[in-house]
Amino acid sequence: MPQKSVGFFVHQISGHDLLDLFGNAPTKIDACCLCYVVRGNIKVMVNIKDFNVVTNDFMVLFQGVIIQILEVSDDALVSIEAYSSAFLKQVNFWHIISPIMQHIIKNPVFSLNEEMGNFYRESFDIMKKAASFGASFMTHSIAESALVVAIDMLAGAIRSGMVKGVIIKSSSRDQVIVGEFMKSALENYRSEHKIAFYAHEASLSLSHFCNVISKSTGMTAQHIIMNLIIMDAKIQLKSSDIAVREIAQSLGFTSPTTFNRYFKTYTGMTPNDYRNATTAVNDNLTNT
Repeated sequence: MPQKSVGFFVHQISGHDLLDLFGNAPTKIDACCLCYVVRGNIKVMVNIKDFNVVTNDFMVLFQGVIIQILEVSDDALVSIEAYSSAFLKQVNFWHIISPIMQHIIKNPVFSLNEEMGNFYRESFDIMKKAASFGASFMTHSIAESALVVAIDMLAGAIRSGMVKGVIIKSSSRDQVIVGEFMKSALENYRSEHKIAFYAHEASLSLSHFCNVISKSTGMTAQHIIMNLIIMDAKIQLKSSDIAVREIAQSLGFTSPTTFNRYFKTYTGMTPNDYRNATTAVNDNLTNT
């Protein structure tokens, strides 16, 4: 059975159970999840982008991202540590995760070498055993330490060349700025579309703020906000029959016309065209 304590959850789960839990529709997660693939292959959608996750991969999903499990191999097995939203509010989460945030924004999947894979396999087993002793043993400070160690070890592995194709280039100060921006963006993108708001939140000039985000992530701050808005809109269009005007309002647009123009600029389709195309694909799959 999964072990839960002080807002901390650790469990080993089969790919088919993951498919049952997260395969039916896109789901917004309300936790930070650290996932180590013990064996097998999994195809997962994270924020509308598909990733193939294989044995020895480590995936970091932070609060607010949207996921859907698309395919799993018969032998897939994943170890998961999850930290609840209530737990994350009690720790300096965005500072903890800031050393790797610049990469997570682009790709949340880290391909580990065998040595680092063994480390995470063993550390997940230790935390599962610790959690099984109950809340009197598995204190908040132990859970926080586990989170810090898991992220710090990953950052260290990246610096040491133990993660394929990933290099940390930003200064520690820039990493903090990126982390704080992502926290603020996830909390405010529905109402605050202008980058000047986020620069003000960071107490930086607009030009300096934009340079830091672009240099650290390879994307402009505006592109990141746009991705969040379009991701949210696509999920609502795909998984509900909410009227387009209501979706527009929920995302901070003053009129459906403005929203339609924004959506088409970045996707090449109107919201209704996207919804109809998605419905047609689902109908074809159902009738196959």
